[in-house]
Amino acid sequence: MEQVQNPNVVPRGPGGFVGHMLRMVMMVCTGGFAFPNTFVEGMDLTALQKRTEGKLYDKDKGAAGKTRF
Repeated sequence: MEQVQNPNVVPRGPGGFVGHMLRMVMMVCTGGFAFPNTFVEGMDLTALQKRTEGKLYDKDKGAAGKTRF
């Protein structure tokens, strides 16, 4: 049976923890040109964005959000 993965999660690359640390060092040494997504491997970026934006993009359904000119 095939395991369903979250499409919002950046997959962790090969090599496990040691490979990840090596990619982080290489990314820092090359100024981000080699392995640019190393620091977001394995993170659900959509969940992180939802958690940090709060109610910024929620639809206002009441009269409190309407401005009068």
